[in-house]
Order: sequence, then C-alpha cells, then structure tokens
Amino acid sequence: MSSSPVITPNCAITRRELTSRLVSGAAALGVGTSVAPTSGAQAGLQPDLRDAALRGLALAHHRGDPVETAAAVAAIANLAVTDPEAALLCRLYRRLDERPSAYWRGDAPAADPSNLALVHMAIRECRPIAFGYRDLSDNETGRTVLPLALVHPPQGVKLLAWCQMRAGFRQFFVRAMREPVLLPGDFSHQRVELLAGLVDKEDA
Repeated sequence: MSSSPVITPNCAITRRELTSRLVSGAAALGVGTSVAPTSGAQAGLQPDLRDAALRGLALAHHRGDPVETAAAVAAIANLAVTDPEAALLCRLYRRLDERPSAYWRGDAPAADPSNLALVHMAIRECRPIAFGYRDLSDNETGRTVLPLALVHPPQGVKLLAWCQMRAGFRQFFVRAMREPVLLPGDFSHQRVELLAGLVDKEDA
C-alpha cells in the first residue's frame, strides 16, 4: 500500500513578497490605482474602502507589531510611486488621525452627521464648500474652503482644507460648522498639489 505524500508548507516569506501581497490586497480595494468614477452602490463603496485601507496602513505602527509596521511602511513607500495622492493621505493620517483608545476623549462633542456626510461628499467630489464657523474664541466667520481630508484626533473630527479667507491651509472642527453647502466647481486638478502643500506644512 502506497502512502500519501506529505506536503510541508513553506512558511518563509521575504519582506519583498510580504510587501507585494499587501500592495496587491490594497489594489483590490482601489489603493495604488486610479479609481474611475462609477455609478450605483460601487460609487459610494469604493472610495470608502480605499480610505479605510489607507488609514489602516497609516496607523499600523500603533498596533505593537513590528513586522506589520515594516510591511505598512514599505507599502506606503510603494504608493509614493504608484499612487502619490494615497501616499500623501497616509502621511497626513499618520500624523493627525485617531490615536489608540487610551488617548481617546469620550466626552468630545460629536459632529452633526448630516454636516459630516456633506463634507465627505465634498472631499470625494473635489468641490468647494461654504459654511459659518465658530472658532475656539467664540468668534464666528464665513468660510469658503477646498476640502482635502478628514482626521480624527481626540478633540473631535477635523476638516483639513485650503481656506480662501486666510489664503492658507486651515483645520476646522466639523462640529463647529454652521449650515455647510456644496458650491459649484471642481478642484480635482489641484488636489495632489494641495495635499503635498498641506503635508509640507504639517511636517514643518
């Protein structure tokens, strides 16, 4: 009677192979590739999945796993070549996005869900928005901005944007926005340049 062959799995994997698998998985979510506009459910799903994947890569160093951290760093470096916008967002998220739960302030005021939905839409569609804004000194002004990204520090959800009034990059708590509205226009041709400028400002 012949015996069945014994298959010994090969568990060794190089860093290059690990990075390749990470990038391939990210590509399946639309990270590292140009995402063409789509219709129906996919149009709302694909950008959200892509953004979630980028935030996961950006915050990998918080998880205490040096192998995962090294793979994420390599994947982000690859994105700098294949998808510069994604690489810039990863850098912003790593610097400004949510921290581990030990640092999360549970008493931070929440942003209005409808305002937050409108801001998400404006970012996806690269459209300007206008809103009233009450700052930390209780001063209220009207702002028109080019919305670039949302981050989630312990103090509450913030919009990172180019502010026309201040002619510079500014951060706005979404909870402090009053009656935001979408405006006509499309700044998609400027988006990567603006993100690069914002990253430079935060790095400085």
